[in-house]
Amino acid sequence: MISVSKLTVFEVTTRRGRERAREIWTGMQVTGLSVEDLGAAKRAGCEPGEGSEWFVGRDPREMVRAELEAMGHEAMSATEAIRAKCLDCCAGSTHEVRSCLAIACPSWPWRMGTNPWRQPMSDEQREVRRQAAIRRGLGARRPSAALASGGESPSGVPA
Repeated sequence: MISVSKLTVFEVTTRRGRERAREIWTGMQVTGLSVEDLGAAKRAGCEPGEGSEWFVGRDPREMVRAELEAMGHEAMSATEAIRAKCLDCCAGSTHEVRSCLAIACPSWPWRMGTNPWRQPMSDEQREVRRQAAIRRGLGARRPSAALASGGESPSGVPA
């Protein structure tokens, strides 16, 4: 539980609960807060603004992974983050994301969770990557006894 200047917010594990815990710092002045309150604001992702007596969001480039995870963020690619934001905008409905007509939104081309600007891989590129993964030991199949004795794989590629 966080208690700040007569405001009490119960910490819960839901995303909305974490947002509520951070919202108490919105519009709150820094002056007059205790060291404990400033520490709670920092854990919630806020810091005193430069030359201001109001809180601003912390710079995530200056935070460590553990701090971001404690705030409820998880590691993901930029494309996954855009897809998550689209789902958030559409109240979690994948159908609404698919049906989205906010075409002017910069995230709109990315809303389906793929990079629309990336060219599809050719069969040759896919095979080169598959072979590289096998060489690195990341192949999905274990070599059979026939492969261990110098035979060919089911795809016809020499072992």
